[in-house]
Amino acid sequence: MKSAVVMVATRLPTPGETKTRLGARIGMEAAAALYEAFLIDLANRLTTTASTHDFDLVWTVSPPDGDLATVFRSINIPVTAGTRFLPQSGDSWGERQDRLLHWAASQGYERAVLIASDSPHLPAASVTDALDGLWTHDIVIGRVHDGGYYLIGMRGYSDVLLDVPMSTPSAASALIANARSRNLTWHETPPTFDVDVFDDLRLLITELSPDGGPCPVTWRRLGELHLR
Repeated sequence: MKSAVVMVATRLPTPGETKTRLGARIGMEAAAALYEAFLIDLANRLTTTASTHDFDLVWTVSPPDGDLATVFRSINIPVTAGTRFLPQSGDSWGERQDRLLHWAASQGYERAVLIASDSPHLPAASVTDALDGLWTHDIVIGRVHDGGYYLIGMRGYSDVLLDVPMSTPSAASALIANARSRNLTWHETPPTFDVDVFDDLRLLITELSPDGGPCPVTWRRLGELHLR
């Protein structure tokens, strides 16, 4: 086991159960197909980064009984003996995050980073910046433009997620306020956006233009779905 872990929060790409706000505009089948592409591009980038920056990569899944390994194989994401999957548990997103980060500390990881899977364009540098920040800070956070965050990291474990109002414009600020109240230090990675609604999709297309950049599968899928 390495000293650091990066966990990716995922959902099964099931139509009607993932990316539903986006699906309300483009169709649930299309939203699920696009999310599959997000996962492929993230897996390609993060697997390479894990091998060069010496951290364990863990895919966490909701619902907890979801067979993400089978999904990965079906969409040609390599599943090897070293590919790790971890069920998410808890009634709320805040509780699930807290339990994942507590799990990482209980396993002996000195530094743990949890990222969302809604930003397929996320640079590997943001992940490695977060891990580096945890050498000298207790908490790392990466904000998204709507007031939430795409990344949270901890050195050890702290209960800073308690009472954070998830999926609100104050989520990131509330998390930082909790860190401050506990006399914890924090580091922020560069902000970005996640893809939840149709306007976010327009941002993604602009980000990836003209040729798809770091997200070739997502770019191709956007074309196949006639979304660009």
